[in-house]
Amino acid sequence: MNLKNKPALQTILIALLFFITLLIWTLWQFHFNYMVSMYDTYFHSQRIYEIRLAFQQHTLPSWVNFNTFFNTGQAINGMYPDFTLWPFVWITNFLTPIHQQIAIKVLIYALTFIVSFLSLNKRFDSRNAVLAASIFALSGSALKDLTNEMQTGTAIVMIFAFPLLFTLKDAVESTKIDPPLIIKTALLMTIVINSHLLSAVTITIIVGIFLIIETILKKNYLAWINLAIAALLTVALCLPIIYRVLRISKTGLLAPFGKGHVISEPIWTLFMTTSWNAKSTISVASIILLVIVLIGIKKEKLCQLMPWFLVELVLIIFSTNLVPWGLLSKLPVLDTFQYANWRFAPFLGMVPLVLILINFDQKKARLIFVAMTALSYGMAIYTAYHDQFYKTANSPIITEYSKTIVPMNNSAKLTSTGINSDMLMRTLIPDYAPNSVPLQKDSDGASLDPQVNYLISHHLAVTPTKDIPLTHTTTANSLTLTAHNVPKGTIKLPVFGYRTLNYQVLINGKKVPFKIDETGFITLTNQDNYKKVDYHITQIQPTLYRPLIWFSFILFGILIIMLSIPKIQNIRQ
Repeated sequence: MNLKNKPALQTILIALLFFITLLIWTLWQFHFNYMVSMYDTYFHSQRIYEIRLAFQQHTLPSWVNFNTFFNTGQAINGMYPDFTLWPFVWITNFLTPIHQQIAIKVLIYALTFIVSFLSLNKRFDSRNAVLAASIFALSGSALKDLTNEMQTGTAIVMIFAFPLLFTLKDAVESTKIDPPLIIKTALLMTIVINSHLLSAVTITIIVGIFLIIETILKKNYLAWINLAIAALLTVALCLPIIYRVLRISKTGLLAPFGKGHVISEPIWTLFMTTSWNAKSTISVASIILLVIVLIGIKKEKLCQLMPWFLVELVLIIFSTNLVPWGLLSKLPVLDTFQYANWRFAPFLGMVPLVLILINFDQKKARLIFVAMTALSYGMAIYTAYHDQFYKTANSPIITEYSKTIVPMNNSAKLTSTGINSDMLMRTLIPDYAPNSVPLQKDSDGASLDPQVNYLISHHLAVTPTKDIPLTHTTTANSLTLTAHNVPKGTIKLPVFGYRTLNYQVLINGKKVPFKIDETGFITLTNQDNYKKVDYHITQIQPTLYRPLIWFSFILFGILIIMLSIPKIQNIRQ
């Protein structure tokens, strides 16, 4: 980019405005010393906290969560993709826990802008590209993850939204065996799978639909070969997460809430219940852009625009009850979608920007984008201010000393010591617990049995004669529970046991046998009466796990190097 060139300087100034605004927002958030949290924010903040502690102890994150989720040893980090989170946690680990959480949100947000700009800049005018990236970041899914509900998995996927859009379109339309395209597709889908598994399923569904249409219309089968090879390469790159998920799943896990029943809304809901930072509906910014395109559509550009309109239309349809979700929700994997719009609507913000860039000439597109960018800054600032103060005005500040319980769907202000607080009922969930753990009746799988909740939330061990309070200390891979006045005989600890994982259990430093009882908890036998006793539980990771991580990371690096070699790139030409 030539800095003496006026367009280049304008591009830099637009980008600089974005980063200055983001820096001001970051400093503003840092000074509160808490993070406004709601819904899935608690879930993902505790995942980050678990990874943080592991890295501080110079070890790999555990498959089970001993430091968070009420210290139950729940296999949330093991079952939820986390590899793409590792770099963000590693480079921010010098910060306090809550500042780290905010910094990770900011880094993801900044990368969403940067990657979107770089991807658009390859295909369109640089000033239009940077304006489009600004609008994309200052509205919809990206803005919601920054200022409202933090969902790091889908947020990381959205960093690569435009590369995914363009690369997968090229793959579906490919007419020859294309090694660079295969590698790029595999690398992008690896990032998606290692960030959020259901986003990978969503993308596969959309790509599959257009691949079938393309095959029927053009009788072209080479795209299938490219995508099949990319899929095999993706499997090789994702072996650690595949191995981890399969190993834990063999225990038998509780289904996500609402399994077998995907909720979907009428199409009008998608447009009538929207907001500027919408994530489960189409954003106001996207609606405005679509209206502008439809009003000013150029007939001569219709053939070029039609594929993009179809992509947006399919995403809209799959976000609503126009799709027979009652039937599809009986299929494996799709039965865990819970809400259709959660899966497809986050991707609705890309296509309207591309439609503007294609339909209008550079000057007209720039005028539209300048107006939309100005509006986006105003609405983003308003949204951030509203979410910080008005939406959570009466929310409690949670520290390690807090005694106020935060109900399942209530918001709170988390401090560094309150991230893994026992007051957060949103983290007392059945997700990925052994399927033998009792559930509350008529809760559709959303809540554990009240008696189980009571034992876990109060950290109680169960003996035949009484319930015993426990205190705990933890490391990344182990949990020590301390009890007083414990009688001889069996004792059930409030810690989940997974039959396909390896554990070591010690009583006062001595290794003892244990079992997993019919309700899914670790149970053992006290040989004596104890005035004080320490139960030390360690989850031992399988020896195959580390080699698989090294293999996938090295292969990922090799493929990136190959993609940057000019000879490989020339194969495509």
